[in-house]
Amino acid sequence: MSEPDVLVVILAAGASLRLGTSKQLVSIAGEPLLRRQCRRALSARVGPVLALLGCDADRHRRVINDLPVEVCVNEEWQEGMAATLRHGVGIAMERRAASLVLPCDQYRITSSDLRTLHAIWRRAPSSACVSRWGDYAGPPVILPIECYDAVRQLHGDIGARAILYDTQRPHPLEVPNVRAIYDLDCPEDMAIAQSSTP
Repeated sequence: MSEPDVLVVILAAGASLRLGTSKQLVSIAGEPLLRRQCRRALSARVGPVLALLGCDADRHRRVINDLPVEVCVNEEWQEGMAATLRHGVGIAMERRAASLVLPCDQYRITSSDLRTLHAIWRRAPSSACVSRWGDYAGPPVILPIECYDAVRQLHGDIGARAILYDTQRPHPLEVPNVRAIYDLDCPEDMAIAQSSTP
């Protein structure tokens, strides 16, 4: 029996309200962040890449038009993170693929990080695989097909953490990764990202 395929799902649908500007277009080392994340996902070569857009989708689509990524628009993006996750796993479910979920704003994640996550997940492909550092446990994360029904019940501005650590499910595999704790959430984060990222 062949191992399950993986669809890399880049979450890029939000309005970046706390940041005050489109995080998808924030320049990191001279490149729009959305494009940077798509390129790193492609370079990881763990599976096809899907960019999930929402707010200001046409403008964001233009910065990745020339890349070999699939683009879909979540029309329910205003609901929050759960709607975008539901949309992504719905597409992955149709393809019988697990989902490697990478938020657009995790600017320090590398292609190597994604390959490592994928390699460890392959040891137990019915389990989730999360990035861990200290108290942080979350994306990048691989959601197995077995948890899709639960993800599709999520609503509001929440992620899948409660599902991943549900005592009724196998404990997720955890991959140490200090880079996973960095994201763009507020103007202070953007100043740090733009001054320290190669």
